[in-house]
Amino acid sequence: MTPRERVLAALRGEQPDRVPIVECIDWLPMVKLAGRVGVDVPESGEPFAFEQLAARLTHALGIDAIWVCMPLGEERVDEQHVRDRYGSIYQLSEHGEPVVAEGPVASTGDLEGLDMASRLTDEDFEPIRAMRRLVGPDHPVWFYFADTFKLSWKLRGGMVELLLDFVRDPGLVHALARATTEATIATVRGAAAAGADVLLMEGDLAAAKPLFSQRHFREYVKPYYTEIVAAAHDSGLPIVKHSDGDMWPFMEDLIEIGFDGYHPIQPQCMDIAAVKQKLGDRLCLVGNIDCIEVLVSADPGEVAGVVRETVRVAAPGGGFILGSSNSIHSDVKPENYLAMVEAGLEYGRYPE
Repeated sequence: MTPRERVLAALRGEQPDRVPIVECIDWLPMVKLAGRVGVDVPESGEPFAFEQLAARLTHALGIDAIWVCMPLGEERVDEQHVRDRYGSIYQLSEHGEPVVAEGPVASTGDLEGLDMASRLTDEDFEPIRAMRRLVGPDHPVWFYFADTFKLSWKLRGGMVELLLDFVRDPGLVHALARATTEATIATVRGAAAAGADVLLMEGDLAAAKPLFSQRHFREYVKPYYTEIVAAAHDSGLPIVKHSDGDMWPFMEDLIEIGFDGYHPIQPQCMDIAAVKQKLGDRLCLVGNIDCIEVLVSADPGEVAGVVRETVRVAAPGGGFILGSSNSIHSDVKPENYLAMVEAGLEYGRYPE
């Protein structure tokens, strides 16, 4: 099977020739990995440098895909702040990572004239086209973007404000969800037109515990997710939901909505064997290799053992894609990620 065929089969709940391996890898870890496997690194300011390096590593490592992301559409405000296309302002961390500091919406009146979908441009989908050109037709292009909940709390200037609105201003919550849903559906359609193969909609709904109740999920989130998933399927694309944390209260709802997969089954909060047993015949499971402790602090032999056990419990029957429990970030040891990939390739073969 080609990597594209392998991934799409797993997302349909089928058993491919081996467990697919798909990952989100940050720029600096990709540079470190490139040094280990002899891959040339483009200049960071070069057009589509991320996509160039991701495509080279995909081939060099023998994995199936590395995700590309939706650009913020940011513009510089000052040395420490940037503004995204919708008006949210971010403070840049010492590593240059944007953290929401201020949002443009304080009331429903602020949403008047904020046609979020119209602020998307064809250029926003160029990472997909670039990755398609670079990685070739046999590899799937995964595209990830923010969900309605995350976009809404960014517009409010922080998650706490939106969670308070769940109680004090339900009308604003729904108005935000309506505006962000239209933008997200436009994103889905633009990604499909640009050549994406798989959509991954990110936005945490949980940490050690869910961020809100099942009742609030069904009132403020589920109806809008349902529209987005329908738009993805109408565009011919599978869609995977990402959220860290304890997602058990929402899992049946995710299946009812129609998501094809769920990422990442964070091991500190959810046991993948239990998820496989209860839900694995209805939802493709993606991820699970611990990037908080195992990939950071263990040795390569221990990593291989974790991968072997994860494949043993999650792979039977298909519907499983191997990856980290969030992403390959700067604290992950390159040798541990390489050990994870090697073990996945070794233990992930299905019997003929």
